[in-house]
Order: sequence, then C-alpha cells, then structure tokens
Amino acid sequence: MLKKFIFSSLAAFGAATAAQAQIKAEHPRFCVMSVGPTQMMFSAFQENKTDEIFCQHIGDVGKTMIILDAKSNELRDMNIEVRLLKNIGQADWRDDLDATTVTVLPAKKYLEGRGTTSFTYDFTKEGDYLALVRATSDDGAKEYVGQYYFTVGASYLQTVATGALAAAVACVGLAMWRRGQSGKTAKPAQAKPAPSAARQSS
Repeated sequence: MLKKFIFSSLAAFGAATAAQAQIKAEHPRFCVMSVGPTQMMFSAFQENKTDEIFCQHIGDVGKTMIILDAKSNELRDMNIEVRLLKNIGQADWRDDLDATTVTVLPAKKYLEGRGTTSFTYDFTKEGDYLALVRATSDDGAKEYVGQYYFTVGASYLQTVATGALAAAVACVGLAMWRRGQSGKTAKPAQAKPAPSAARQSS
C-alpha cells in the first residue's frame, strides 16, 4: 500500500513538472490564433532573461516583446488594433473592457509589408491574460476578431501544479483511509455449529 501511495504521488509530481516544462517546449501549432477566417501566430520574447520563445506560457513578469505574424496577405491590408486584457473569466471580451485592458495599440496597418509586427509590454503581475486582435478593412465592410489566451509567470504555473499535486496526494490518502475503515467494520464470519451426536447416530 505504501508503494502504491509513493508511486501515485510521484506520478502526480511528474505531471506537475511536465506542466512547467511546457513553458520551454511549446509546439508551434499551439501558438496560432484565428482572426476571423485568417490565422496569426502569437509569440513572446524576454530579452536579457532567456533565449526561449514563449506563446501560451510566458515564463516571468517583466519587459516582454509580443510578436504577431500574419499567415494571410489579407491581414496586411487591414487596420489592426491590439489589446492585452486581464483574463478574469469574462464571458465576452467586451465585458468591462476598460477595466480589463492593460495596454492598447491603436488601429493601424502594422502588418503592411512583411506581415509582422511587435511591441513591448512590461508585465508587473502574474496571472491569466488575453491578446485581442481586431482587424478592419478601410471601408469598414470587414471586421475580424481574434483572441489568444496565455499566462504569465513561472511561479503562477508552479502554484497550479502544486495544487494538482496536493489534490492527488489527498485522493490517495482518502482511499487508504476508507480501505482501513472498511476493514475495521467488516464482521467476521460465524462458524456453523457441528451436528449433534444424536443426529449423527440417527
């Protein structure tokens, strides 16, 4: 039983470590966001901190370069507005927009030419964020909206991973306790009385 407990705890810890490892090993397909019928790649870089390129999980707070690459020529001709929002579980990105916005790039043809643009933002708080991209045509006939969710801060991910580990250990401990209780309450089987001598002689 103790071996099973240790094995389950180590397995949960391994899952938590794997969650942290995603910070440094994200598949490029997880860095793609849909902007209407088009696609754009979201990535981030923290100069003087690490050589890693992030997308879903930015490793630390601090100055971070956000890079947006368009996969469609259509976006190069459109006006692009970019917002970084705090993700507070809002049902719609328009909910409490002023309160959740941390920075804004006003609408402009940032992707014109090479199809890529970048800007720097200094994250001061760990947590969940949302990159919002609004692309509009010059005549206003087309508007595409894209949303990309990401987290900031390795310690934030560590908190999530630690919580998962604690939950796994608690479940294993509860299962062991229940098994022990069921063993205590089980009634021993009663032996059947032996047949009497009178019955045996008859």
